[in-house]
Amino acid sequence: MSDASFEEGSGVSTPSFGSSTVASSSSATLSEEKVDPGSLTMEMVGQGLSELSKTGNGLAHAYVRLDLHRKDLTDIRVLRDLVHVRFLDLSGNRLTDLSPLNHMDHLLWLRADRNALTEINIQERLFLQVASFAYNQIETLEGLSHPQLRILNLMGNRLRRVSGLEPCKLRALTTVELRGNMLESTEGLCIPSLRELYLAANKLEKVEGLRKMPNLKLLHLRDNVISCLSGFTSGMKSLQYLNLRGNQIMTVKEVEKLHHLHSLRTLSLAGNPLAEEEAEHYVLDALSYIPSLDRIDKHPFSGEDRSEAEALAELRRQELSSSDSLANLPHEQMFSSASSEFSSDMI
Repeated sequence: MSDASFEEGSGVSTPSFGSSTVASSSSATLSEEKVDPGSLTMEMVGQGLSELSKTGNGLAHAYVRLDLHRKDLTDIRVLRDLVHVRFLDLSGNRLTDLSPLNHMDHLLWLRADRNALTEINIQERLFLQVASFAYNQIETLEGLSHPQLRILNLMGNRLRRVSGLEPCKLRALTTVELRGNMLESTEGLCIPSLRELYLAANKLEKVEGLRKMPNLKLLHLRDNVISCLSGFTSGMKSLQYLNLRGNQIMTVKEVEKLHHLHSLRTLSLAGNPLAEEEAEHYVLDALSYIPSLDRIDKHPFSGEDRSEAEALAELRRQELSSSDSLANLPHEQMFSSASSEFSSDMI
């Protein structure tokens, strides 16, 4: 087999592609050939292979881990023959094309960070579970389709909007890392299977399009420009951790829009204008809106805190009830009542 596979019982001495066992008669010919300095060679492959394991049919062994990071690669066509590799590290190269990976049917884990990718041109890999493309120049996610993919890392790319992430084709996806892009909207990220979503350091002004995400437990939105919290819905019924640090939330009243997040336990609001202008009471006010919280910022709640927050909530209910009662009075009665109070004050 072409990618360092071995017949059962034959030992593990030399990969079958045999970069170190080239016949002497062909050595001179190979040495005369001009090799592109950015092209992956079988010699480099041989140096990067490790971890011997049984092949899919159980009748042979093959090296399944290949480390090719920081090899200054631009061409990886050789990988088309390495069909048994399961763990592949291509980080720190100059790659613009990952299409040779379309022949690697057993790929489970892929790291292609810090290359020059503008798209992810990999066809559906049935067994791929972890894929990282951090710090490239990726602008689109169209065509991303891997049914077993659990973790997707796209930190530090050039994404402005998200499109192409189809829940039916990414039904196992639980974690998406999108920190440090240029996202202006959260539309397109509503994937019901997601449990963790990292969106810090983008250009988001609000949360939108995240309607039904019943499994989402962690949402990281630090260092955006969010000022409105109306995009959070009751469909986020499992959300436990919400980081809104370093945004543009002006008043603690905005936090009331999170009251239906009944599973929320940790909320971060430091670095927002409300934390400076309402510093003395914003923590308790926020707790009064979301009683399920265990902490805000780094402040865990005591029993006394909860009692004060409950009192604040009760005071608001009474004020609202009084306002509603006044609003329901007939116009003449309201005028008469107001006149009586005015006359009494003048005496």
